[in-house]
Amino acid sequence: MQVENTESQWGIVQQTLHWVVVLAVVIQLNIGFNLWRMTPDDPQWEKTLPIHAGIGFVILVLMLYRLYWRRKHAVPKLPDTLTPSEKALAHATHYGLYGLLIAMPIVGYFLVSSHGHPVPFFNAQLPALIGENEILQYSLKGMHFLGAMALVLLLSMHIFAALRHAWSLRDGVMERMVPFLNRENSEHSRFEETSEKGNMNESAGQAIGNQELERKGNNQKKAGKVQAGVGDLHGNIQKDS
Repeated sequence: MQVENTESQWGIVQQTLHWVVVLAVVIQLNIGFNLWRMTPDDPQWEKTLPIHAGIGFVILVLMLYRLYWRRKHAVPKLPDTLTPSEKALAHATHYGLYGLLIAMPIVGYFLVSSHGHPVPFFNAQLPALIGENEILQYSLKGMHFLGAMALVLLLSMHIFAALRHAWSLRDGVMERMVPFLNRENSEHSRFEETSEKGNMNESAGQAIGNQELERKGNNQKKAGKVQAGVGDLHGNIQKDS
């Protein structure tokens, strides 16, 4: 189990950060959409908001550290199974996810601050950086909601791409981010499958070639018989004459 990244595999640090953030984001989106349907005078609001803010702060810290680790270590290259446009889309999706997962907690912090009271953080409180501002409140709330929608879209694209790599392209990309999965075995399995397909194609080619040779041989035999018949006929005509 390797700690650092290589050009073909994510290390255990990046893998762990990835899956912890995935779990936190799933929980956070669920809590966030529940909060969106609540009002500040709802009894559940005061219980749910500190958890939402706390998880958001944890995601922010993890993403900043993940970004630091990514910049300091190798990043696995995208496989040649992708076209240049698909590689560009993959990079844009990754950058978008990093940007949103860093920006969303910050926007959320200022959103709560714009109500004019400290920001709850689990059982503690963080200072409000701005005073109560109703206009800013509506703007930040809209930004936070649109950010959540964009996050859902990018996550959906990311999941679809991961499943395509695993089930369709089968190029080993999915295995890079799954801990304890032996990528070499997966590549060996794909190599055997490719070899088997190649052997099947070769056998089919040989069968077609044999059929073609047999057809040509039969045609030559028929042509020989026709020529022999013509020769016999010509000989008989000469005898009669």
